Amino acid sequence: MSRFGIRKRLKKMLDGGPQEIVRHAVVYNLPDGTSQVVRAEEGYNLLMASQDLPSPISTGRRAGGPCPDGGCGLCRVEVVDGTGLSTKTHREQSTIDAHVAGEPHEGRDREPGPPANDLTRLSCYCRINGPGGVVRVLELFDYSSIAGDPDGT
Repeated sequence: MSRFGIRKRLKKMLDGGPQEIVRHAVVYNLPDGTSQVVRAEEGYNLLMASQDLPSPISTGRRAGGPCPDGGCGLCRVEVVDGTGLSTKTHREQSTIDAHVAGEPHEGRDREPGPPANDLTRLSCYCRINGPGGVVRVLELFDYSSIAGDPDGT
């Protein structure tokens, strides 16, 4: 069991016994043109579920994790079919707009991001509520970006 949703599961167990974990299929269309189906736990976001891909969705952060406030706008994907996925929130759209405009984040200046369209979503905001979602991944995490010096110097 992952660390996500533990409190909710514990409460359900205490209130009415063990609950079955529900998983839904989401199709990830990867940048290399291939597709991969991930069966993700209900309530996970697309970024968490992408951990089952050969390489997770890139967040643009060196360590590969999400930003602490969900405001960086770097885990962009395009939702081709939003069936079973949450709707875009005002905060998510504001974050996308701020990234496109190049507004500072975490006290640092940043370059304006690529333009967004109606399909643009942030994978850290987009939750899996049912089956049927199809997502085009714009960039996967590059493990070589965190590799150390082969000589160990």
